[in-house]
Amino acid sequence: GRLPSARGGAENPAHSSMAAYMEPGELRRKPKFQPEEYHDKGWAIVFILNVVLVTGICSYAWYTGAFADLQRGGDAGPIKKAEYDALLRVMGVSLGCAVVFAAVWMVLLQYAPLLVVETAFRGLPFVLVIFAIAAFLFGAVLLGIVLLIFAALMGCYVYYWLWQRRFACAALLEQVSSVFSKHPGIFLVATVALVVMCAWFVVWLFALVGTAVMSGGAALNPGVIILFVLMLFWGFQVGIWVIHMTAAGILSRFYFNEDAPGCVYESAGHACTHYFGSVCFGAFVIALLQTLYATAKFLEEQGREDGNIALQLAGCCCACIISQLEDIFRMYSTYAFNLISVYGVSFGQAGHVVIEMVWTAAGFEALVNNDMTGLVCFFGCFCAGLVNCLAVVFYALSLGLAVNMVVVAAILGFVVGYLICSAASSLVQSGCTALFTCYALDPQACRNNAGMDKFNESMHLKSYS
Repeated sequence: GRLPSARGGAENPAHSSMAAYMEPGELRRKPKFQPEEYHDKGWAIVFILNVVLVTGICSYAWYTGAFADLQRGGDAGPIKKAEYDALLRVMGVSLGCAVVFAAVWMVLLQYAPLLVVETAFRGLPFVLVIFAIAAFLFGAVLLGIVLLIFAALMGCYVYYWLWQRRFACAALLEQVSSVFSKHPGIFLVATVALVVMCAWFVVWLFALVGTAVMSGGAALNPGVIILFVLMLFWGFQVGIWVIHMTAAGILSRFYFNEDAPGCVYESAGHACTHYFGSVCFGAFVIALLQTLYATAKFLEEQGREDGNIALQLAGCCCACIISQLEDIFRMYSTYAFNLISVYGVSFGQAGHVVIEMVWTAAGFEALVNNDMTGLVCFFGCFCAGLVNCLAVVFYALSLGLAVNMVVVAAILGFVVGYLICSAASSLVQSGCTALFTCYALDPQACRNNAGMDKFNESMHLKSYS
């Protein structure tokens, strides 16, 4: 009942299908950073067709004049032209401040990592206290009490678990940020990807509005709306994972001592060509889960408005389950894409190795340190949003804007500051997971690389309670 070896004779179809799966030891023997074929090509073709479809709908609606009735001008709208121009100036200042703070954040991670980590660990409980105070101010007493309880639990978590690992976390962040400082082209790649994602949102929005206008005033079919939401999320996720694979390729090359001056654009090129099909597949699964989550939350809200407790409960339970599935698959995809960026295998082959790798000590260490760096990056993004919000408020008040416009500017300022810093922090988190993925597969390469001194230091400083 055992399959014969393909080496001794003709290739067995069943054996060749089973050979798609690789063990970690077999994967190590593959050449690194030399993709030989395009994997998951079908998903790349489907994604390109998705982009062509949305762009075609947008172009057709524009050509047929579907947007003509939506144009407004002068001071007829709810926002006067002078206020609109002032708000644009405020958002320009907000964007500039956010970029500056994100740059300062990256510099601090490289030159004062321990100070950043200790400040973040100490500040996390206070962030929850701020949210609790905001909940009390808006009348959500129960939510405020829950947040205060979580703040107390976070304080215990920091004191009994995170604090003893602050030196390891600081060394890890310093290692990753120092590598990026040697390859600043990664920030250009990330910026271009973010601009493309913004352009995709604009095209998608015009396509959705155009579809609604061309329907003759009738409400859009729920299936059409869900399909549009899926296409939007898919485009965003592809851009996010292209950035991740570029960062992972840079750190992996540095880990194996194969980095070169042009490795940034080589990594980006591989992510957009040989690995693009795998990126589209992983991104589609996450986008599908996000769409299902949004649908479940809509049903929950609909049940709340209609007084339908059964629908509200079903939507809440489904949203909870889907959210957990998304978190699991996102973590799974992170390490699978890290392996793809090194060995150029398919998503399925990389996923099989990830499952084997998670049960090793190094795999567990990767999960723990990813959690630590994620908390530090979240605190940095929150501070960036808060500082940007305050700067925008002061500038908006100096322009004499109305109170409601100042509130709008403050909210947008926080969101812009958080997102810009989050884009920079995502590179750091991608680099951290890439290093631990490489370490789980080949720890000896780390010991033989003199440039990995900070990472080696973080591994020696690790401690479990």
